[in-house]
Amino acid sequence: MSASAAPRQFLRRPGLRTLALASLALNLFFGAMLVATVRHPSPPSRQPAHQPMPDRFVERMAPDLSDADAGRLRAAFEPLRPRYDALTREYHEAGQQVRALLQADPVDYDSLRAATEAARAKRRQMGELTEETVLSILPDLSPAGRLRLVGGPGSPGMPAMPKK
Repeated sequence: MSASAAPRQFLRRPGLRTLALASLALNLFFGAMLVATVRHPSPPSRQPAHQPMPDRFVERMAPDLSDADAGRLRAAFEPLRPRYDALTREYHEAGQQVRALLQADPVDYDSLRAATEAARAKRRQMGELTEETVLSILPDLSPAGRLRLVGGPGSPGMPAMPKK
């Protein structure tokens, strides 16, 4: 048998021919995916992976507000940044305390309960600060902006209000 006859005889078997065609198709598919990725890379993310409070709240709400309302929202939260930073730091420290108590052997459940409550209290303080800030600026916002902030039209699942 000659060297050129072996590949022909190999491809005459129906199972191997199908396998060779499937392999070729799969390689072409992966090659096309590679070319598409290189030519058209995915757009960079608009936001960093993690935004601290109040930025996370403000930047989630601002795009659906008019420019004037978004500016008022940002201006209201800007002076609170040091307070949010302190609360965030205290919340993380409380969480570290909870983790440390969970790793102890034996677990002191009374201390764990107190540390968990302290962490919850910090999280509640951040929520209350956000709510109070939003409530304080509501009279200065347009009616459409007020609706958006309280979950009316423009909220997820509802049609967005047009920017003015």
